[in-house]
Amino acid sequence: MNQEIEARRNAPHFILQRFPYEEPHVLNLVLSAGNGNLAGKLEFYCNTLDLADLGMKLSEFPKAPGDYCTYERGSRLPEHRFAYHLRLHAYTSDSVGHCGLQIAMSNNGRGPAEESCSFSISAEPAALNRLGSLLTTFGGLNHSELHWYVSDGHLL
Repeated sequence: MNQEIEARRNAPHFILQRFPYEEPHVLNLVLSAGNGNLAGKLEFYCNTLDLADLGMKLSEFPKAPGDYCTYERGSRLPEHRFAYHLRLHAYTSDSVGHCGLQIAMSNNGRGPAEESCSFSISAEPAALNRLGSLLTTFGGLNHSELHWYVSDGHLL
């Protein structure tokens, strides 16, 4: 059993946890994600409709070769004075339908408080479509966690 848990921990993953805040309008989320070699975690805030919009786009992704879908919250630019930056970018990596999900996150900290990472997860379109469906359902605010892996996913 411990081997299964360890294998899952090192597998490419995207996990969202929801914490009560100003719902149903503003969500307080923590994203934990990794590609097996690199991982990161970021607390951020978003509009409930953001999840439905991103979920719908990923559910239908890709529509054609060269297609992409980007979701971005905050900014890395100091003059924008954001507490964090999150960028999720789904893209096609070749003409036969292989895809990736690039995840970039930063707490915009300075000095020893700085935390940032950027990596991609290789995924087939069906896996990204499944993530889209999970995000859409998660946006209904009936679940506290979303767990997505390249091979499966579930809501808690």
